[in-house]
Amino acid sequence: MMFTTLKSAREVAGNVSTGNSKMPGSTLALDAFACKVGDRLAKISGSVCSGCYARRIQRMRPSVQKGWAHNQELAVNLINSAPDKWISAMVFQIGKAAIKTGESFHRWFDSGDLDSVEMLQAIAKVARQTPEIKHWLPTRETAIVKAYRDAGGTIPRNLRIRLSSTMIGDRPIASAKRLGVSTSTVHRNGQPFEGHQCPAPDQGNACGACRHCWTSPVNVSYRKH
Repeated sequence: MMFTTLKSAREVAGNVSTGNSKMPGSTLALDAFACKVGDRLAKISGSVCSGCYARRIQRMRPSVQKGWAHNQELAVNLINSAPDKWISAMVFQIGKAAIKTGESFHRWFDSGDLDSVEMLQAIAKVARQTPEIKHWLPTRETAIVKAYRDAGGTIPRNLRIRLSSTMIGDRPIASAKRLGVSTSTVHRNGQPFEGHQCPAPDQGNACGACRHCWTSPVNVSYRKH
């Protein structure tokens, strides 16, 4: 299905946003309360999901809750029933966002996470159809990534998947190298960390000029703030 307007693409597949002022390009937010691994981690003190900012925003802002839950519903249902339609709508919106912002970067899930292997398959197809865009997919759904890879799924060169360690202070996930993906961790101020430290806490919690999350194969460690 070909789309000619943002309105039609959003109505079908959900809203790709350029409204996250902390990072470049575009983002897609899903329902943080629909996370699988994240839902369990949110209840565990010391996990990277305890005190989840996205859940706080959804609780405080009914309009955000409605929008992200709607994105989730559309994504899950359309990927199950007509994945090519969802893919086309994402490709159209992400391309338009890059033109609007002048930034060829897209983040999957500034809220929420992978729902299924089928969703990861669809995202990989979106990346292949937008080779000029660098895609970053942070996820705690290691089992979904493993199932995708075990089934022969390949990762486009412009899609940077980062498996997130589950507890603050944990080392990078060891299986990431075998799966051919990157990693991210969270450390507290003063704790040792591996790889590249995200500079956002020292620059208004914004990416600024940094693009490591999209481009670097090394572990990115986020300082707990």
